[in-house]
Amino acid sequence: MNLPEGFITKYQQLLGDQADAFLASFDQPVVNGFRVNPLWPDAKIDLPTDQPIDYSEWGYLGKVDGNAIDHVAGYVYSQEPSAQFVGTVAAPHANEWVLDLCAAPGGKTTHLASYLGDSGLLVSNEINAGRAKILASNVERFGLTNTIVTNNDPATLAAAWPETFDRILVDAPCSGEGMFRKDPEAIRYWTPDYPATCAARQREILTEAVKNVETRWHLGVLHLHIQS
Repeated sequence: MNLPEGFITKYQQLLGDQADAFLASFDQPVVNGFRVNPLWPDAKIDLPTDQPIDYSEWGYLGKVDGNAIDHVAGYVYSQEPSAQFVGTVAAPHANEWVLDLCAAPGGKTTHLASYLGDSGLLVSNEINAGRAKILASNVERFGLTNTIVTNNDPATLAAAWPETFDRILVDAPCSGEGMFRKDPEAIRYWTPDYPATCAARQREILTEAVKNVETRWHLGVLHLHIQS
């Protein structure tokens, strides 16, 4: 893979002797995965489920055809294994109120909803209007009945729903370095300064996001922020 020179130099400085192995990993095949939809327990899917992902309750290794009935009907959701780890860690409980702040295209929203079932409330937000439409489509396709799709900036949500949610998932916009192997377009817009630009944007988002957390969780969120 033709990686940016600035990217190569950055990780040679960061990783030293381990840099070559890290950079070579970008030439490895992409690992595909999917999740079955627990809201459709009686659905018969036409996909092999003999390779479960050990940390993802509904996850399996395998590639999904986006035009296949299983996918179009919402019986499965195509999501790579690494992305499934996020929902597994968040793992909301039944009847909780949850905010997915940067939610498009909907992989993590549908994963959170799998834990909630038809209980509680899931607010799935996307600031980009075009991507919010894709998010809404995936929410509808997955059959979610406890989910509201919004198209707002974090500050607006913080003002509208202060100290409201039990859990908030923030998959903030990032440099896209982890997407290089999967999406060559991510390479084209990367620059050495781009990670710092993304980090500043992430701080702005988190500053507003914490205002939405229900009061009893503030201490835990602040402790997590300090540790990280």
